[in-house]
Amino acid sequence: MEAGLLARVVITAASIVAGMWMLTPSFMGPERQAELKRVCDLAAMTDPPEDAAAPEPWTEWVPCQMLVKGLDLQGGVDITLYVDVDEAVRSTVLREIQPLKRAAEDAGVSIVEVRRARNEPALLVQAGAGVTVDQVKALVSGRLSGYEYTTTRDENGASWMVFRMVDVRAEDIRVRSVEQAREVIENRINSSGVKEPQITRKGETGVNIQLPGESDIEKAKKSIGTTARLEFLLVDEDVNIDAISTAADAARAEMTESDHDDDLRLSEHLLDTRVLQPGQRLYWQREKARPGERGARLVPYVLKDEVLLTGDDVATASTEKNPQTGNYYVALDFKPNGSAVFADVTGKNVQKRLAIVLDEVVISAPVIQQKIAGTASISVGEGSVQDTFDEASELARFLRSGALPAPVSVGESRHIGPQLGEKAIREGTLATLIGCVLIFLAAGIYYRVSGLLADLSLAINGLLCLALIVGFGATLTLPGICGIALTIGMALDCNIIIFERIREELRAGKSALAAIEVGFDRASVAVIDSNICTLLAGVVLYSYGTGPLKGFAVTLMFGIFTTLFTGVFVSRTLMDWAFGNKSASGVSI
Repeated sequence: MEAGLLARVVITAASIVAGMWMLTPSFMGPERQAELKRVCDLAAMTDPPEDAAAPEPWTEWVPCQMLVKGLDLQGGVDITLYVDVDEAVRSTVLREIQPLKRAAEDAGVSIVEVRRARNEPALLVQAGAGVTVDQVKALVSGRLSGYEYTTTRDENGASWMVFRMVDVRAEDIRVRSVEQAREVIENRINSSGVKEPQITRKGETGVNIQLPGESDIEKAKKSIGTTARLEFLLVDEDVNIDAISTAADAARAEMTESDHDDDLRLSEHLLDTRVLQPGQRLYWQREKARPGERGARLVPYVLKDEVLLTGDDVATASTEKNPQTGNYYVALDFKPNGSAVFADVTGKNVQKRLAIVLDEVVISAPVIQQKIAGTASISVGEGSVQDTFDEASELARFLRSGALPAPVSVGESRHIGPQLGEKAIREGTLATLIGCVLIFLAAGIYYRVSGLLADLSLAINGLLCLALIVGFGATLTLPGICGIALTIGMALDCNIIIFERIREELRAGKSALAAIEVGFDRASVAVIDSNICTLLAGVVLYSYGTGPLKGFAVTLMFGIFTTLFTGVFVSRTLMDWAFGNKSASGVSI
Protein backbone atom coordinates (compact mmCIF):
# COMPACT_ATOMS: atom_id res chain seq x y z
CA MET A 1 0.00 0.00 0.00
CA GLU A 2 1.35 3.42 -1.01
CA ALA A 3 2.27 5.88 1.73
CA GLY A 4 -0.36 8.42 0.61
CA LEU A 5 -3.13 5.83 0.56
CA LEU A 6 -2.03 4.46 3.93
CA ALA A 7 -2.19 7.95 5.45
CA ARG A 8 -5.72 8.44 4.11
CA VAL A 9 -6.80 5.05 5.47
CA VAL A 10 -5.40 5.98 8.88
CA ILE A 11 -7.23 9.36 8.85
CA THR A 12 -10.48 7.66 7.82
CA ALA A 13 -10.15 5.01 10.53
CA ALA A 14 -9.29 7.68 13.13
CA SER A 15 -12.36 9.73 12.21
CA ILE A 16 -14.58 6.65 12.60
CA VAL A 17 -13.09 5.82 15.99
CA ALA A 18 -13.41 9.45 17.15
CA GLY A 19 -17.05 9.57 16.05
CA MET A 20 -17.89 6.32 17.85
CA TRP A 21 -16.04 7.54 20.97
CA MET A 22 -18.00 10.82 20.95
CA LEU A 23 -21.32 8.98 20.64
CA THR A 24 -20.58 6.31 23.28
CA PRO A 25 -22.20 8.15 26.27
CA SER A 26 -25.38 8.78 24.25
CA PHE A 27 -26.03 5.07 23.86
CA MET A 28 -25.23 4.00 27.41
CA GLY A 29 -27.92 2.89 29.85
CA PRO A 30 -29.59 5.45 32.16
CA GLU A 31 -27.56 4.35 35.20
CA ARG A 32 -24.23 4.80 33.46
CA GLN A 33 -25.34 8.14 32.02
CA ALA A 34 -26.30 9.33 35.52
CA GLU A 35 -22.89 8.28 36.89
CA LEU A 36 -21.09 10.03 34.04
CA LYS A 37 -23.08 13.23 34.64
CA ARG A 38 -22.20 13.12 38.35
CA VAL A 39 -18.50 12.70 37.60
CA CYS A 40 -18.53 15.48 35.00
CA ASP A 41 -20.30 17.86 37.41
CA LEU A 42 -17.66 17.13 40.05
CA ALA A 43 -14.89 17.76 37.54
CA ALA A 44 -16.41 21.16 36.73
CA MET A 45 -16.16 22.27 40.36
CA THR A 46 -13.15 24.33 41.36
CA ASP A 47 -12.90 22.47 44.63
CA PRO A 48 -15.16 19.38 44.73
CA PRO A 49 -16.52 18.04 48.06
CA GLU A 50 -14.10 15.73 49.83
CA ASP A 51 -16.84 13.26 50.71
CA ALA A 52 -17.89 12.69 47.08
CA ALA A 53 -17.86 9.07 45.93
CA ALA A 54 -14.91 8.03 43.79
CA PRO A 55 -15.67 7.89 40.06
CA GLU A 56 -15.88 4.54 38.31
CA PRO A 57 -12.75 3.81 36.21
CA TRP A 58 -14.52 3.76 32.84
CA THR A 59 -15.65 7.39 33.25
CA GLU A 60 -12.08 8.56 32.61
CA TRP A 61 -12.19 7.29 29.03
CA VAL A 62 -15.43 8.72 27.68
CA PRO A 63 -16.46 12.35 26.99
CA CYS A 64 -19.01 14.21 29.07
CA GLN A 65 -21.13 15.30 26.11
CA MET A 66 -24.32 13.41 25.35
CA LEU A 67 -26.87 13.71 22.57
CA VAL A 68 -29.40 16.33 23.62
CA LYS A 69 -32.94 15.79 22.39
CA GLY A 70 -35.25 18.67 21.62
CA LEU A 71 -38.54 19.48 23.26
CA ASP A 72 -40.45 17.69 20.49
CA LEU A 73 -38.59 14.43 21.22
CA GLN A 74 -38.25 14.34 24.99
CA GLY A 75 -40.50 17.02 26.49
CA GLY A 76 -39.43 19.44 29.20
CA VAL A 77 -40.70 22.50 31.04
CA ASP A 78 -42.94 25.23 29.66
CA ILE A 79 -43.03 28.50 31.65
CA THR A 80 -44.68 31.80 30.84
CA LEU A 81 -43.38 34.85 32.71
CA TYR A 82 -45.10 38.21 32.75
CA VAL A 83 -43.02 41.36 33.13
CA ASP A 84 -44.34 43.99 35.52
CA VAL A 85 -43.99 46.79 32.98
CA ASP A 86 -45.47 49.38 35.34
CA GLU A 87 -42.80 48.53 37.89
CA ALA A 88 -40.21 48.97 35.12
CA VAL A 89 -41.44 52.54 34.76
CA ARG A 90 -41.45 53.09 38.53
CA SER A 91 -37.94 51.63 38.79
CA THR A 92 -36.74 54.04 36.14
CA VAL A 93 -38.19 56.92 38.15
CA LEU A 94 -36.49 55.61 41.29
CA ARG A 95 -33.08 55.33 39.57
CA GLU A 96 -33.30 58.97 38.48
CA ILE A 97 -33.59 60.33 42.02
CA GLN A 98 -29.87 60.26 42.79
CA PRO A 99 -28.78 61.90 39.49
CA LEU A 100 -31.27 64.70 40.16
CA LYS A 101 -29.94 65.19 43.70
CA ARG A 102 -26.37 65.36 42.42
CA ALA A 103 -27.39 67.81 39.69
CA ALA A 104 -29.06 70.03 42.31
CA GLU A 105 -25.94 69.97 44.45
CA ASP A 106 -23.73 70.86 41.47
CA ALA A 107 -26.07 73.68 40.44
CA GLY A 108 -26.37 75.07 43.97
CA VAL A 109 -30.14 74.53 44.08
CA SER A 110 -31.35 73.63 47.57
CA ILE A 111 -33.35 70.38 47.51
CA VAL A 112 -34.59 68.92 50.81
CA GLU A 113 -35.80 65.58 49.43
CA VAL A 114 -36.68 63.79 46.21
CA ARG A 115 -38.83 60.67 46.19
CA ARG A 116 -40.89 58.56 43.85
CA ALA A 117 -44.66 59.06 43.86
CA ARG A 118 -46.45 56.01 45.15
CA ASN A 119 -49.07 55.32 42.51
CA GLU A 120 -47.86 57.16 39.44
CA PRO A 121 -44.65 57.51 37.40
CA ALA A 122 -43.61 60.80 38.90
CA LEU A 123 -40.92 62.45 40.98
CA LEU A 124 -41.83 64.44 44.09
CA VAL A 125 -39.39 67.25 44.78
CA GLN A 126 -39.34 69.13 48.11
CA ALA A 127 -37.45 72.34 47.46
CA GLY A 128 -35.44 74.25 50.05
CA ALA A 129 -36.19 77.72 51.33
CA GLY A 130 -36.20 80.40 48.65
CA VAL A 131 -36.14 77.96 45.70
CA THR A 132 -38.82 78.69 43.08
CA VAL A 133 -40.77 76.34 40.87
CA ASP A 134 -39.03 77.73 37.79
CA GLN A 135 -35.61 76.91 39.25
CA VAL A 136 -36.62 73.32 39.90
CA LYS A 137 -38.26 73.02 36.46
CA ALA A 138 -35.03 74.23 34.83
CA LEU A 139 -33.04 71.75 36.93
CA VAL A 140 -35.26 68.79 36.00
CA SER A 141 -35.44 69.64 32.30
CA GLY A 142 -31.68 70.10 32.16
CA ARG A 143 -30.82 66.83 33.91
CA LEU A 144 -33.71 64.49 33.08
CA SER A 145 -35.61 64.04 29.84
CA GLY A 146 -39.23 63.05 29.60
CA TYR A 147 -40.66 64.77 32.70
CA GLU A 148 -43.16 67.61 32.90
CA TYR A 149 -44.25 69.70 35.86
CA THR A 150 -47.91 69.11 36.71
CA THR A 151 -48.72 70.59 40.11
CA THR A 152 -47.56 71.31 43.65
CA ARG A 153 -49.29 69.47 46.47
CA ASP A 154 -49.05 69.16 50.22
CA GLU A 155 -48.40 65.79 51.86
CA ASN A 156 -47.71 65.23 55.55
CA GLY A 157 -47.11 68.90 56.17
CA ALA A 158 -44.61 69.36 53.33
CA SER A 159 -44.96 70.95 49.90
CA TRP A 160 -43.97 68.72 46.97
CA MET A 161 -43.54 69.65 43.33
CA VAL A 162 -44.81 66.86 41.05
CA PHE A 163 -42.86 66.05 37.87
CA ARG A 164 -44.66 63.34 35.95
CA MET A 165 -43.01 61.19 33.28
CA VAL A 166 -44.60 61.89 29.91
CA ASP A 167 -46.74 59.10 28.47
CA VAL A 168 -44.56 58.61 25.37
CA ARG A 169 -41.47 57.84 27.41
CA ALA A 170 -43.37 55.65 29.88
CA GLU A 171 -44.81 53.56 27.04
CA ASP A 172 -41.38 53.25 25.44
CA ILE A 173 -39.97 51.92 28.75
CA ARG A 174 -42.84 49.41 28.99
CA VAL A 175 -42.19 48.07 25.50
CA ARG A 176 -38.42 47.94 25.90
CA SER A 177 -38.60 46.28 29.32
CA VAL A 178 -40.25 43.16 27.87
CA GLU A 179 -37.63 42.81 25.14
CA GLN A 180 -34.82 43.45 27.64
CA ALA A 181 -36.29 40.80 29.94
CA ARG A 182 -36.38 38.33 27.03
CA GLU A 183 -32.71 39.03 26.23
CA VAL A 184 -31.59 38.67 29.87
CA ILE A 185 -33.55 35.43 30.27
CA GLU A 186 -32.02 34.10 27.06
CA ASN A 187 -28.51 34.94 28.32
CA ARG A 188 -29.19 33.20 31.63
CA ILE A 189 -30.53 30.06 29.99
CA ASN A 190 -27.70 29.88 27.48
CA SER A 191 -25.12 30.26 30.26
CA SER A 192 -26.79 27.47 32.24
CA GLY A 193 -26.16 24.93 29.46
CA VAL A 194 -29.75 24.27 28.37
CA LYS A 195 -29.65 23.38 24.69
CA GLU A 196 -31.92 24.93 22.06
CA PRO A 197 -34.39 26.66 24.40
CA GLN A 198 -37.34 28.35 22.75
CA ILE A 199 -37.84 31.87 24.11
CA THR A 200 -40.55 33.96 22.51
CA ARG A 201 -42.70 36.99 23.27
CA LYS A 202 -46.25 36.20 24.35
CA GLY A 203 -48.74 39.01 24.18
CA GLU A 204 -47.71 42.50 25.26
CA THR A 205 -45.94 41.64 28.53
CA GLY A 206 -45.31 37.88 28.45
CA VAL A 207 -42.22 35.80 27.69
CA ASN A 208 -42.70 32.09 26.99
CA ILE A 209 -39.78 29.76 27.76
CA GLN A 210 -39.57 26.11 26.75
CA LEU A 211 -36.64 24.16 28.21
CA PRO A 212 -35.97 20.74 26.66
CA GLY A 213 -35.12 17.96 29.10
CA GLU A 214 -35.75 20.02 32.25
CA SER A 215 -37.90 18.40 34.93
CA ASP A 216 -37.60 20.67 38.00
CA ILE A 217 -40.05 23.54 37.55
CA GLU A 218 -39.08 25.31 40.80
CA LYS A 219 -35.41 25.27 39.86
CA ALA A 220 -36.24 26.58 36.39
CA LYS A 221 -38.31 29.42 37.88
CA LYS A 222 -35.46 30.42 40.16
CA SER A 223 -32.84 30.25 37.42
CA ILE A 224 -34.70 32.54 35.05
CA GLY A 225 -37.12 34.62 37.15
CA THR A 226 -34.84 36.22 39.75
CA THR A 227 -34.49 39.95 39.13
CA ALA A 228 -30.85 40.09 40.38
CA ARG A 229 -30.63 43.86 40.87
CA LEU A 230 -27.46 44.46 42.88
CA GLU A 231 -26.77 47.66 44.86
CA PHE A 232 -24.10 48.82 47.33
CA LEU A 233 -25.16 51.30 50.04
CA LEU A 234 -23.58 52.50 53.28
CA VAL A 235 -25.23 51.62 56.59
CA ASP A 236 -26.27 54.66 58.64
CA GLU A 237 -24.51 54.05 61.96
CA ASP A 238 -26.03 57.05 63.77
CA VAL A 239 -29.54 55.69 64.34
CA ASN A 240 -31.41 53.84 67.05
CA ILE A 241 -32.19 50.73 65.07
CA ASP A 242 -34.31 49.18 67.82
CA ALA A 243 -36.63 52.19 67.98
CA ILE A 244 -36.97 52.27 64.21
CA SER A 245 -37.68 48.53 64.09
CA THR A 246 -40.40 48.96 66.73
CA ALA A 247 -41.96 51.81 64.76
CA ALA A 248 -41.86 49.66 61.61
CA ASP A 249 -43.76 46.88 63.38
CA ALA A 250 -46.33 49.38 64.68
CA ALA A 251 -46.87 50.73 61.15
CA ARG A 252 -48.59 47.45 60.24
CA ALA A 253 -51.81 48.82 61.73
CA GLU A 254 -51.69 51.88 59.45
CA MET A 255 -50.81 50.17 56.14
CA THR A 256 -52.09 47.39 53.94
CA GLU A 257 -50.32 44.05 54.30
CA SER A 258 -48.74 44.25 50.83
CA ASP A 259 -47.49 47.82 51.39
CA HIS A 260 -46.10 46.92 54.81
CA ASP A 261 -44.13 44.01 53.32
CA ASP A 262 -42.70 46.31 50.62
CA ASP A 263 -39.54 47.75 52.18
CA LEU A 264 -39.55 50.81 49.93
CA ARG A 265 -43.16 51.76 50.74
CA LEU A 266 -42.60 51.11 54.42
CA SER A 267 -39.56 53.40 54.28
CA GLU A 268 -41.70 56.13 52.67
CA HIS A 269 -44.29 55.73 55.42
CA LEU A 270 -41.60 56.04 58.10
CA LEU A 271 -40.27 59.15 56.33
CA ASP A 272 -43.73 60.71 56.38
CA THR A 273 -44.08 59.99 60.10
CA ARG A 274 -40.60 61.40 60.81
CA VAL A 275 -39.27 58.05 62.07
CA LEU A 276 -36.70 58.10 59.26
CA GLN A 277 -34.92 61.23 58.11
CA PRO A 278 -34.56 62.32 54.46
CA GLY A 279 -31.79 60.31 52.83
CA GLN A 280 -32.50 57.09 54.74
CA ARG A 281 -34.21 53.84 53.80
CA LEU A 282 -35.01 50.72 55.84
CA TYR A 283 -34.14 47.29 54.46
CA TRP A 284 -33.89 43.83 56.03
CA GLN A 285 -32.01 40.63 55.76
CA ARG A 286 -34.61 37.95 55.08
CA GLU A 287 -35.02 34.20 55.31
CA LYS A 288 -34.54 32.23 52.14
CA ALA A 289 -37.81 31.56 50.37
CA ARG A 290 -39.20 29.78 47.34
CA PRO A 291 -38.85 31.45 43.91
CA GLY A 292 -41.24 34.37 43.57
CA GLU A 293 -41.76 34.70 47.33
CA ARG A 294 -40.13 36.92 49.98
CA GLY A 295 -38.85 35.34 53.15
CA ALA A 296 -39.63 36.60 56.63
CA ARG A 297 -37.75 39.68 57.84
CA LEU A 298 -34.79 38.97 60.09
CA VAL A 299 -32.29 41.81 60.69
CA PRO A 300 -33.18 45.49 59.99
CA TYR A 301 -30.70 47.97 58.50
CA VAL A 302 -31.07 51.71 58.04
CA LEU A 303 -29.16 52.55 54.86
CA LYS A 304 -28.08 55.86 53.45
CA ASP A 305 -30.28 56.42 50.42
CA GLU A 306 -27.45 56.79 47.93
CA VAL A 307 -26.65 53.89 45.63
CA LEU A 308 -22.87 53.87 45.35
CA LEU A 309 -22.49 50.98 42.89
CA THR A 310 -24.83 48.64 41.02
CA GLY A 311 -24.56 45.38 39.12
CA ASP A 312 -23.84 47.43 35.99
CA ASP A 313 -20.46 48.32 37.52
CA VAL A 314 -19.48 44.64 37.82
CA ALA A 315 -17.09 43.36 35.15
CA THR A 316 -16.97 39.69 36.18
CA ALA A 317 -18.54 37.51 38.84
CA SER A 318 -17.03 34.14 39.74
CA THR A 319 -17.46 31.40 42.34
CA GLU A 320 -14.70 31.05 44.92
CA LYS A 321 -14.19 28.88 48.02
CA ASN A 322 -13.53 30.20 51.50
CA PRO A 323 -10.53 28.14 52.76
CA GLN A 324 -11.54 28.65 56.40
CA THR A 325 -15.20 27.57 56.25
CA GLY A 326 -15.11 25.46 53.10
CA ASN A 327 -18.20 27.27 51.79
CA TYR A 328 -18.42 29.13 48.51
CA TYR A 329 -19.00 32.83 47.84
CA VAL A 330 -19.25 35.13 44.83
CA ALA A 331 -16.14 37.15 43.95
CA LEU A 332 -16.76 40.41 42.06
CA ASP A 333 -14.37 42.39 39.90
CA PHE A 334 -15.51 45.90 39.02
CA LYS A 335 -15.15 47.81 35.79
CA PRO A 336 -12.52 50.60 35.84
CA ASN A 337 -14.96 53.33 36.91
CA GLY A 338 -16.65 51.06 39.45
CA SER A 339 -13.27 50.02 40.80
CA ALA A 340 -12.29 53.65 41.38
CA VAL A 341 -15.60 54.42 43.13
CA PHE A 342 -15.33 51.29 45.31
CA ALA A 343 -11.77 52.14 46.33
CA ASP A 344 -12.81 55.72 47.17
CA VAL A 345 -15.85 54.61 49.19
CA THR A 346 -13.99 51.96 51.18
CA GLY A 347 -11.05 54.30 51.78
CA LYS A 348 -13.29 57.03 53.25
CA ASN A 349 -15.45 54.69 55.37
CA VAL A 350 -13.05 52.39 57.22
CA GLN A 351 -14.72 50.70 60.24
CA LYS A 352 -18.15 51.43 58.80
CA ARG A 353 -20.52 48.91 57.28
CA LEU A 354 -21.23 48.60 53.56
CA ALA A 355 -24.51 46.84 52.74
CA ILE A 356 -24.76 44.60 49.70
CA VAL A 357 -28.40 44.62 48.58
CA LEU A 358 -29.84 42.15 46.10
CA ASP A 359 -33.42 42.73 44.95
CA GLU A 360 -34.06 45.06 47.92
CA VAL A 361 -32.86 42.44 50.42
CA VAL A 362 -29.65 42.93 52.42
CA ILE A 363 -27.39 39.98 51.64
CA SER A 364 -24.62 41.10 53.98
CA ALA A 365 -23.27 44.25 55.61
CA PRO A 366 -19.58 43.67 56.35
CA VAL A 367 -17.41 46.17 58.21
CA ILE A 368 -14.87 47.86 55.96
CA GLN A 369 -11.46 47.04 57.40
CA GLN A 370 -9.33 48.88 54.86
CA LYS A 371 -9.38 50.51 51.45
CA ILE A 372 -10.23 47.88 48.81
CA ALA A 373 -9.29 48.34 45.16
CA GLY A 374 -11.58 46.81 42.60
CA THR A 375 -12.86 43.62 44.21
CA ALA A 376 -15.70 42.60 46.50
CA SER A 377 -17.35 39.42 47.67
CA ILE A 378 -20.89 38.28 48.40
CA SER A 379 -21.54 35.57 50.96
CA VAL A 380 -24.45 33.22 50.20
CA GLY A 381 -24.93 32.11 53.82
CA GLU A 382 -24.44 28.79 55.53
CA GLY A 383 -25.24 25.28 54.40
CA SER A 384 -23.54 22.26 52.89
CA VAL A 385 -20.61 22.76 50.54
CA GLN A 386 -22.73 21.66 47.59
CA ASP A 387 -25.58 24.01 48.53
CA THR A 388 -23.30 27.04 48.83
CA PHE A 389 -21.57 26.09 45.56
CA ASP A 390 -24.90 25.84 43.72
CA GLU A 391 -26.20 29.12 45.14
CA ALA A 392 -22.96 31.02 44.55
CA SER A 393 -22.70 29.68 41.00
CA GLU A 394 -26.27 30.70 40.26
CA LEU A 395 -25.85 34.19 41.71
CA ALA A 396 -22.60 34.69 39.76
CA ARG A 397 -24.39 33.65 36.58
CA PHE A 398 -27.21 36.12 37.29
CA LEU A 399 -24.75 38.97 37.79
CA ARG A 400 -22.84 38.10 34.61
CA SER A 401 -26.02 38.00 32.52
CA GLY A 402 -27.41 41.22 34.02
CA ALA A 403 -30.48 42.15 36.02
CA LEU A 404 -34.01 41.98 34.73
CA PRO A 405 -35.41 45.47 34.07
CA ALA A 406 -38.42 44.70 36.28
CA PRO A 407 -39.75 41.88 38.43
CA VAL A 408 -41.48 39.02 36.63
CA SER A 409 -44.32 36.81 37.77
CA VAL A 410 -45.00 33.24 36.74
CA GLY A 411 -48.24 33.05 34.79
CA GLU A 412 -48.15 29.41 33.74
CA SER A 413 -45.75 26.57 34.40
CA ARG A 414 -46.14 22.95 33.40
CA HIS A 415 -44.34 19.81 32.47
CA ILE A 416 -44.91 18.88 28.85
CA GLY A 417 -44.39 15.56 27.14
CA PRO A 418 -42.85 15.22 23.69
CA GLN A 419 -44.77 17.70 21.56
CA LEU A 420 -45.19 15.36 18.63
CA GLY A 421 -46.30 12.34 20.63
CA GLU A 422 -44.71 8.91 20.66
CA LYS A 423 -46.53 7.82 17.51
CA ALA A 424 -45.39 10.83 15.49
CA ILE A 425 -41.80 10.42 16.72
CA ARG A 426 -41.85 6.70 15.92
CA GLU A 427 -43.31 7.25 12.46
CA GLY A 428 -40.95 10.12 11.65
CA THR A 429 -37.90 8.12 12.74
CA LEU A 430 -39.15 5.07 10.82
CA ALA A 431 -39.64 7.16 7.67
CA THR A 432 -36.10 8.45 7.99
CA LEU A 433 -34.70 4.93 8.42
CA ILE A 434 -36.69 3.60 5.45
CA GLY A 435 -35.45 6.46 3.30
CA CYS A 436 -31.84 5.74 4.26
CA VAL A 437 -32.25 2.00 3.60
CA LEU A 438 -33.74 2.67 0.15
CA ILE A 439 -30.83 4.96 -0.65
CA PHE A 440 -28.37 2.26 0.44
CA LEU A 441 -30.13 -0.40 -1.65
CA ALA A 442 -30.32 1.80 -4.73
CA ALA A 443 -26.62 2.57 -4.58
CA GLY A 444 -25.66 -1.08 -4.02
CA ILE A 445 -27.86 -2.42 -6.82
CA TYR A 446 -27.00 0.15 -9.47
CA TYR A 447 -23.29 0.63 -8.80
CA ARG A 448 -22.54 -2.82 -7.32
CA VAL A 449 -19.12 -2.91 -5.63
CA SER A 450 -18.55 0.81 -5.84
CA GLY A 451 -22.14 1.27 -4.63
CA LEU A 452 -21.38 -0.80 -1.54
CA LEU A 453 -18.33 1.38 -0.92
CA ALA A 454 -20.55 4.41 -1.28
CA ASP A 455 -22.93 2.88 1.28
CA LEU A 456 -20.03 2.51 3.70
CA SER A 457 -19.14 6.15 3.06
CA LEU A 458 -22.76 7.17 3.73
CA ALA A 459 -22.77 5.24 7.01
CA ILE A 460 -19.59 7.04 8.07
CA ASN A 461 -21.26 10.31 7.04
CA GLY A 462 -24.23 9.69 9.34
CA LEU A 463 -21.93 8.67 12.19
CA LEU A 464 -19.80 11.80 11.89
CA CYS A 465 -22.86 14.05 11.54
CA LEU A 466 -24.27 12.76 14.84
CA ALA A 467 -20.83 13.08 16.45
CA LEU A 468 -20.61 16.74 15.41
CA ILE A 469 -24.07 17.40 16.84
CA VAL A 470 -22.93 15.95 20.17
CA GLY A 471 -19.51 17.59 20.11
CA PHE A 472 -20.89 21.09 19.48
CA GLY A 473 -23.69 20.65 22.03
CA ALA A 474 -26.47 21.06 19.44
CA THR A 475 -29.94 19.66 20.02
CA LEU A 476 -31.45 16.87 17.95
CA THR A 477 -35.07 17.50 16.98
CA LEU A 478 -37.38 15.59 14.65
CA PRO A 479 -36.75 18.15 11.87
CA GLY A 480 -33.07 17.58 12.63
CA ILE A 481 -33.50 13.85 12.02
CA CYS A 482 -35.09 14.76 8.69
CA GLY A 483 -32.06 16.94 8.02
CA ILE A 484 -29.82 13.90 8.54
CA ALA A 485 -31.91 11.93 6.03
CA LEU A 486 -31.55 14.79 3.55
CA THR A 487 -27.81 14.81 4.22
CA ILE A 488 -27.56 11.11 3.36
CA GLY A 489 -29.46 11.70 0.11
CA MET A 490 -27.25 14.65 -0.83
CA ALA A 491 -24.16 12.60 0.00
CA LEU A 492 -25.29 9.86 -2.41
CA ASP A 493 -25.82 12.51 -5.05
CA CYS A 494 -22.23 13.57 -4.47
CA ASN A 495 -21.07 9.98 -5.07
CA ILE A 496 -23.22 9.64 -8.20
CA ILE A 497 -21.66 12.73 -9.79
CA ILE A 498 -18.18 11.35 -9.11
CA PHE A 499 -18.99 7.78 -10.20
CA GLU A 500 -20.47 8.93 -13.52
CA ARG A 501 -17.37 11.01 -14.19
CA ILE A 502 -15.19 7.97 -13.45
CA ARG A 503 -17.26 5.87 -15.86
CA GLU A 504 -16.61 8.39 -18.63
CA GLU A 505 -12.87 8.15 -18.01
CA LEU A 506 -12.99 4.33 -18.00
CA ARG A 507 -14.85 4.30 -21.34
CA ALA A 508 -12.09 6.50 -22.69
CA GLY A 509 -9.66 3.64 -21.90
CA LYS A 510 -7.87 5.04 -18.88
CA SER A 511 -6.64 2.79 -16.10
CA ALA A 512 -8.72 2.41 -12.98
CA LEU A 513 -6.32 4.48 -10.89
CA ALA A 514 -6.15 7.25 -13.51
CA ALA A 515 -9.94 7.24 -13.99
CA ILE A 516 -10.55 7.47 -10.27
CA GLU A 517 -8.05 10.30 -9.93
CA VAL A 518 -9.47 12.33 -12.81
CA GLY A 519 -13.06 11.60 -11.81
CA PHE A 520 -12.59 12.82 -8.28
CA ASP A 521 -10.48 15.84 -9.29
CA ARG A 522 -12.95 17.13 -11.90
CA ALA A 523 -16.21 16.22 -10.20
CA SER A 524 -15.16 17.52 -6.80
CA VAL A 525 -15.38 21.14 -8.00
CA ALA A 526 -19.08 20.76 -8.84
CA VAL A 527 -19.70 18.88 -5.59
CA ILE A 528 -18.05 21.59 -3.48
CA ASP A 529 -19.91 24.40 -5.28
CA SER A 530 -23.33 22.81 -4.79
CA ASN A 531 -22.68 22.06 -1.12
CA ILE A 532 -21.48 25.60 -0.40
CA CYS A 533 -24.76 26.94 -1.83
CA THR A 534 -26.69 24.56 0.43
CA LEU A 535 -24.54 25.65 3.39
CA LEU A 536 -25.48 29.29 2.76
CA ALA A 537 -29.16 28.30 2.77
CA GLY A 538 -28.60 26.54 6.11
CA VAL A 539 -26.95 29.63 7.59
CA VAL A 540 -29.95 31.77 6.58
CA LEU A 541 -32.40 29.24 8.07
CA TYR A 542 -30.47 29.15 11.35
CA SER A 543 -30.08 32.94 11.55
CA TYR A 544 -33.71 33.83 10.96
CA GLY A 545 -35.60 30.67 11.87
CA THR A 546 -36.82 29.52 15.26
CA GLY A 547 -37.54 26.17 16.86
CA PRO A 548 -37.95 23.41 14.23
CA LEU A 549 -36.25 25.43 11.49
CA LYS A 550 -33.12 25.85 13.60
CA GLY A 551 -33.04 22.13 14.39
CA PHE A 552 -33.23 21.33 10.69
CA ALA A 553 -30.61 23.95 9.78
CA VAL A 554 -28.11 22.67 12.37
CA THR A 555 -28.05 19.10 11.05
CA LEU A 556 -28.07 20.36 7.47
CA MET A 557 -24.96 22.48 8.05
CA PHE A 558 -23.12 19.74 9.91
CA GLY A 559 -24.15 17.37 7.12
CA ILE A 560 -22.53 19.62 4.50
CA PHE A 561 -19.12 19.29 6.17
CA THR A 562 -19.42 15.54 6.72
CA THR A 563 -20.65 15.07 3.14
CA LEU A 564 -17.65 16.88 1.71
CA PHE A 565 -15.30 14.88 3.93
CA THR A 566 -16.83 11.46 3.25
CA GLY A 567 -17.90 12.06 -0.35
CA VAL A 568 -14.56 13.44 -1.52
CA PHE A 569 -11.95 12.13 0.93
CA VAL A 570 -13.33 8.88 2.37
CA SER A 571 -14.93 7.66 -0.89
CA ARG A 572 -11.70 8.26 -2.77
CA THR A 573 -9.75 6.38 -0.13
CA LEU A 574 -12.11 3.40 -0.41
CA MET A 575 -12.05 3.47 -4.24
CA ASP A 576 -8.26 3.64 -4.37
CA TRP A 577 -8.06 0.79 -1.90
CA ALA A 578 -10.55 -1.39 -3.82
CA PHE A 579 -9.71 -0.63 -7.46
CA GLY A 580 -6.30 1.01 -7.48
CA ASN A 581 -4.45 -2.04 -8.91
CA LYS A 582 -7.06 -3.08 -11.51
CA SER A 583 -7.29 -2.34 -15.21
CA ALA A 584 -10.23 -0.55 -16.73
CA SER A 585 -11.82 -3.84 -17.84
CA GLY A 586 -11.62 -5.18 -14.28
CA VAL A 587 -13.53 -2.30 -12.76
CA SER A 588 -17.33 -2.28 -12.54
CA ILE A 589 -18.69 1.14 -11.62
